[in-house]
Amino acid sequence: MRGITPAVRFLIILNVVVYILEYLFHLPIANLFALPAVWWKTLSFGQLFTYMFVHGSFSHILMNMMGLFFIGPTMERRLGAYRFFILYYISGILGGLGWSLLASPGQYCVGASGAVMGILGAFAALYPHAKVVLIFLPFYPIKAWILVSVLIGFEFFQTFVHPVFGGIANAAHLMGGIAGFCYAYSIKNPNFIGQLKNKLGKGGKSKPKPSSASSAAKLSKEDIDRILDKIGKEGMGALTPREREMLKAATR
Repeated sequence: MRGITPAVRFLIILNVVVYILEYLFHLPIANLFALPAVWWKTLSFGQLFTYMFVHGSFSHILMNMMGLFFIGPTMERRLGAYRFFILYYISGILGGLGWSLLASPGQYCVGASGAVMGILGAFAALYPHAKVVLIFLPFYPIKAWILVSVLIGFEFFQTFVHPVFGGIANAAHLMGGIAGFCYAYSIKNPNFIGQLKNKLGKGGKSKPKPSSASSAAKLSKEDIDRILDKIGKEGMGALTPREREMLKAATR
């Protein structure tokens, strides 16, 4: 197993230090940094950022840091530290926003769960067929896209249908996971948003597909590196038909 990456190490240390300051030295950190449900009334914009570094219990921080430790390094190596930080913070912030839209006045949200869920969602977007081993199911690896689909479905059920477990910010998990998936998918398919706008703007009519020769000319080094990286991690069987076509065009 490759070592922990710098950005992941920084985030874990920061979360642990904040937890120690609060619970060992009894500093009122949660009172200052937790996200209130009606944060906009007090203009508490900073809490959208700080709440994800505060945790309510040892088990809370343990689960989040384990997720960050095991999935984070792979994502940082793929995205780079800068985009990894963006992934972490945008998932956490949008998770907090999603939670605050549904929360009742007087409630507060803490924890990195939304940010970590975003990292997991991003992992599923970039490595959908990668096998994930869960602690409580060590002998039954699950494909990343299946695991994230189940988790998102559960969080949706908890948020909008019938909450089974109380005291959990399921809306933050749900929004964080979706945000992370969308962010990573936009990196994996940089033309996705533009193509979607074109289709919507033209009544769903798409442009004719370019010839293989013109497609090969438009291939970038980043595209080839991404495909080769995917082959190295997941094998040839994980390539989509379009990726196979791109690889063939690049080798002609």
